[in-house]
Amino acid sequence: MGGAVPMGYDVNDKALIVNPVEAEAIRTIFAEYLAVGSVRELSDRLGALGIVSKRRTDRYGRTTGGKSFSRGALYNILRNPVYIGKTRHKDELHDGLHDAIIDDAAWQQVQDQLADHGGKKIRASRRSAKRLLDGLLYDSKGRPMRTTYAIKSKRSGGTEQSQRYWYYTSKPTSSDDQCRIERFPAGEVERLVLRGLKTRLDDQSWLTRQIRSAVDLDPSSITDILRSADSLSNQIADESEHTDAHHLSGLVDRIDLSKEQFCVRLDLGAIQPTEKAELPIHVDFEIPFQKRQAGQARPIIIAPPDAPRPDRDLINLVADAIRWSAELLDGTSGTIRQIENREGLRSGSVSRALPLAWLAPDISTAILEGRQPEHLTAKKLRSLPELPLDWYEQRRILGFPHQ
Repeated sequence: MGGAVPMGYDVNDKALIVNPVEAEAIRTIFAEYLAVGSVRELSDRLGALGIVSKRRTDRYGRTTGGKSFSRGALYNILRNPVYIGKTRHKDELHDGLHDAIIDDAAWQQVQDQLADHGGKKIRASRRSAKRLLDGLLYDSKGRPMRTTYAIKSKRSGGTEQSQRYWYYTSKPTSSDDQCRIERFPAGEVERLVLRGLKTRLDDQSWLTRQIRSAVDLDPSSITDILRSADSLSNQIADESEHTDAHHLSGLVDRIDLSKEQFCVRLDLGAIQPTEKAELPIHVDFEIPFQKRQAGQARPIIIAPPDAPRPDRDLINLVADAIRWSAELLDGTSGTIRQIENREGLRSGSVSRALPLAWLAPDISTAILEGRQPEHLTAKKLRSLPELPLDWYEQRRILGFPHQ
């Protein structure tokens, strides 16, 4: 690699490798810019956080850097595609051989915000940023979460189309707020919360116990609440992800994000008939979830703890191994080198993957369905020194249950 090494990376054998401490600073720069919306304010914010430029030592032992960022330097960082694993050649972007530090959605959101503030015309029409849980979500530090979005362009059928990706993002409480910004994909959070809410509204025994432990109501009032809960549950089921925010107005008091669960507080008094509504009836429940991301440049996934975890890289790796094996067996490809040249792969890539063509059928099926052990990734499979043909040994090494 030629030129100055960008902040967030070091160089080892002419290749960029992630510097963990600097990478965290880069993520903070991107998150803070999205939060404050101005490079001038970003510069002040970084100064308060003590985040400074990359320290460099030349061959004579002289050290430079470690100073406050100029606005020009911040613009260069925010516009540098190296942080999403890309390299720029003239006006084109190409996949790099280094790991990304920023995910594509966040980087694109920053580019849109930079373009907007620079006076560039936004082609996509604006619409209300109001989402189902606006004003209800709070992050693990108790800060309110606001709606943001990123726009990503892609080509389909020869035309360029833009797609909007929505997120709930922590809103700093002040310029002195040094806590890390938290960000969750809006659609997945909303689906998970609606599913958990519907489960509770359908459970009339649970509702009755919660009401009686909170207030002293006569049986007819409890019946009215149960009837309203059933009606609201049916509306959620009918409208699915298109549920309007007004259905939750008053009922959902707040939702706090803690480690691996949403803590939901309801006010069941809000669904009593108007003539009977007097005091709030607060009840709480939790919705467990798992937050995962297959690589820093991949989307964040929010799902129930027992949800399947399809890993596209892992699935493609096994599928490629099966395809390459079939080509070698039927003579479509004469040599491994021929496959590597055709696919543009490094020497040894195909040889390391080929044993995966003989995985036990239950292992292949589990990977396809997203039921592989959490630790099993494409990178781990590629790095295995040897994969035995014995299916029992494969299950033991890869962490699958024995049949």
